[in-house]
Amino acid sequence: MSLAVPLSSRLAAPVVGVVLIAANLRPSLMGVGPVLKDMQADTGLAPSLLGLLITMPVIAFGAISPLAAPLARRFGLERVLLGAMVLLALGIALRSLPGTAALFGGAALLGAAIAVGNVLVPALIRRDFAERIGVMTSVFVTTLAGVAAVGAGLAVPLEALLGWRAALAVWALPALLAAAWWALLGARLSPTPAPPAAVKAPPRPGALWRSALAWQVSLFMGLQSLAFYVLVAWLPTLLRDAGLSAAAAGSYAFLYQVACLTGSLLAPLLAARAKEQRWHALAASLLSLVGFVGLAGTSPSMAWILLAGLGSGSSLALSLAFFSLRAHDASQTASLSGMAQSVGYSLAALGPVGFGLLHDVSGGWLAPLVVLWVLVGVQAWAGWMAGRGRRI
Repeated sequence: MSLAVPLSSRLAAPVVGVVLIAANLRPSLMGVGPVLKDMQADTGLAPSLLGLLITMPVIAFGAISPLAAPLARRFGLERVLLGAMVLLALGIALRSLPGTAALFGGAALLGAAIAVGNVLVPALIRRDFAERIGVMTSVFVTTLAGVAAVGAGLAVPLEALLGWRAALAVWALPALLAAAWWALLGARLSPTPAPPAAVKAPPRPGALWRSALAWQVSLFMGLQSLAFYVLVAWLPTLLRDAGLSAAAAGSYAFLYQVACLTGSLLAPLLAARAKEQRWHALAASLLSLVGFVGLAGTSPSMAWILLAGLGSGSSLALSLAFFSLRAHDASQTASLSGMAQSVGYSLAALGPVGFGLLHDVSGGWLAPLVVLWVLVGVQAWAGWMAGRGRRI
């Protein structure tokens, strides 16, 4: 059935559900950085602790992701996604309360909730949109990236109007809206039954971790995540050290996000139509590599930023599409998604720290950039292997 024609309620409801969850997976994270200085002044926390506060949700992604698939098999996708949205709202609210324990406890809770959403939405797409994986992956990633940019852009205006605590707490409202939708969905619709031929027993514990293809998907996911978080953390500083003004560096960082959004919109639409995605993954990785090489110049131009963003956004979308394209059914998609995101976000949490340490040790940006080039080269190999037309 084409998405161009009216969808049945069984299909239309999950479309809205995917959009609502995607809209909640990043803004509560992106709103912290712009208000960090005022948080420090108000709480008196050391910069190292504030850095831990920012990193804690990413650490939770790595720790909690493997648990999402077993929970979905035990309780059902709809119920677990509903619970994740409720937990997200509670975590956001708790983080906004006075006290260091509430601040860090809330960050851990919302990170756990986001991890579950990250893992299970690809499984939902595989189950309910098996013939439209590319379209729905594009919808998911584009909504995720677009609302993340909105969250970052609204942080300072909301803080000026409400204070930083309320500015962070406001993102509990869309999480509650998503929870209400999934509660309504669960009440009106029973889970979509899988075709008999597609029903498979859950994988044995540890079986997926012994699959070479699963590791190739996980490595591609991890290395593209590492490169993205390195750029998000360090791009403005790198550009200012290259001689750009603070305003120009901020504009370039914004353009990087716009280019990421463009890549995430187009890549899954093109890749899902092909029997193999090797060339798509290779092209996305090479776009990133060319952009990152350009950043080593004495005066980085906007062209390098745009190429890096297109490559990063395309790589993210492809990594998410691989969860469905390399799996046999929704259950296996959830398991592969959990494994790949556990590996991926564990690597991503190390990236910004390692990049900064290499800068401090070497006294410049060339050495960390060279290491990043090598890692993106490995990403290209992993994407080539993961893009083969095979299933686990």
